[in-house]
Amino acid sequence: MARVPRRARGFALLALAVLLVLGSAWFALSAFSSAATKPARTAHNARVLAEAKAALIAWVATNALEPTEMNPGRLPCPQAWGDVGSANEGRAAPSCANPTGWLPWRTLGLRPQRDAAGRSIWYVVSPGWHLPNSTTSLTINSDTPAQLTLDGRPVIALIIAAGAALDAAPNAAQQAAGCVARTQNPALSIPPNPRDYLECYSGTAFRSNLPDNGANPVSNDQVVAISAADLLPALEGAIAKRIERDVVPELRLVYASATWGLDAAHPVFPFAVPFTNPGTSDFAGVAGTFQGLLPFNEIAGCSGVRCLPNLIAYAAPPSDATEVLGFGSIVSMTCVWESADVRRCEGQYAEADEPWRPIRVEMSATFTNVAMGLRALDASRLEVAARGDTVIGPWQPQPVTYAATMNDGSALGRPAGSVTITFGATLPNIDAMGWGSTAQFRMRIERAVITDHALLDPLAPSTGWFVRNQWYRLVYYAIAPEHAASAAAPRSCTSCLQVTNVAPAGKQRAILVLAGRSLSGAARPNATLGDFLEGANADLDLVFESRAVNASFNDRVVVVDASL
Repeated sequence: MARVPRRARGFALLALAVLLVLGSAWFALSAFSSAATKPARTAHNARVLAEAKAALIAWVATNALEPTEMNPGRLPCPQAWGDVGSANEGRAAPSCANPTGWLPWRTLGLRPQRDAAGRSIWYVVSPGWHLPNSTTSLTINSDTPAQLTLDGRPVIALIIAAGAALDAAPNAAQQAAGCVARTQNPALSIPPNPRDYLECYSGTAFRSNLPDNGANPVSNDQVVAISAADLLPALEGAIAKRIERDVVPELRLVYASATWGLDAAHPVFPFAVPFTNPGTSDFAGVAGTFQGLLPFNEIAGCSGVRCLPNLIAYAAPPSDATEVLGFGSIVSMTCVWESADVRRCEGQYAEADEPWRPIRVEMSATFTNVAMGLRALDASRLEVAARGDTVIGPWQPQPVTYAATMNDGSALGRPAGSVTITFGATLPNIDAMGWGSTAQFRMRIERAVITDHALLDPLAPSTGWFVRNQWYRLVYYAIAPEHAASAAAPRSCTSCLQVTNVAPAGKQRAILVLAGRSLSGAARPNATLGDFLEGANADLDLVFESRAVNASFNDRVVVVDASL
């Protein structure tokens, strides 16, 4: 008997191994298609669906941290049909013209996903949680409702293993109440018709509890849902980080600069809004209120319940213009209201016996309720101009300087939280200008000198997401009373806020608490503080707590400012 060469024996062994592998693969695939191994198919689908669910939640949390993401919390769209068969297959479409399609496995960092029948995994996103087009602005936060239903329960997204195509045999497949019978086409087309894959499909309402008559089932879909309880813990963690990164640096400096006669070592924080239903509150701060909602009202170019155009007011008519250096004089002057918002003083000025010395004119005004919100100072609303008296020409604007003081309420006519602005300019030398012996001046101050801070702008590059998605409704705000506008300067707290497990201990000047979703299941927004905060955070004292998020506690404390 001839000997088989060693090399040939090696090839034979290799071929046998390949046959064994192929046989095992064939056996595994045939097992999935066998009615006797339904548990194996169910287990395979369960693993694929669970992996997809975890990847989707992780994607939302990661994407929510992106500095350019203006809709943090949105889910990716199903994969773009135009990418099927290309190198980009599995990539999410940029917008969801149709929120029902195949799972965007590439975008999620997964390998290609198939169910036990070898078909692509289906994926459905709730309205309000995806971008229907490139210009949509969403409003996603812990109170955003889910608009998909699975067996009557609200869900944010569905992941579905569709299984093999089913026939609509009489009195059998897909004849469950509320379903429309359909003989499903097993041939693949792009884009596919969802009804050839998903039983009892209606766009936003799905059912997984359909009856199964064994040989001719009503449905063979295997469905996993993503609910608010599944998604929000990860999203809220990302939002807390983003508040700390984007919002806190701006909030810390609103009233902590020379603009208001203050500094970062002795900041003032605006008064809080007494806690009420965030869905109906006007978000106006109230003097003497040190914790509640963030004072997120608007005064300029706004609309809606938060729009309070008359919140800022003159405490009294602005002072008439005066010459403050003593080297010249105002010869004549008339002060009038151009409108209810604009005060103007206009007149003549003259030099003293030493014409080279400067002449400075000033006005001042006190504005109420500044610290009842987040405000900025618009110096362009302060005007000083001059022109010649003999040959009248156009007004020549002069460089304006100003000083602002945050009032604590100790001076008559300057209530706590009001701001007094004194502004003026050095007028042109009359001789040097060739204007004769006198010249004219004009001063104007507008109520709009107090305007909205950029934190209120939904288009602000780094913080607009906070406004657009109404996360301010989910934030509880607390300050140390000694750092409110009503405290006397220099405003340094000896009794600061205390937050357990947060360093430095007992040194917090201001904090935000991201409340997260309601753990009681109560409909929100509402005016019940116990549906908003948990534990020591809801007892209205100066002691707060920060601890691990769980089923009974999901408050996340973000420190705005602390003394060292």
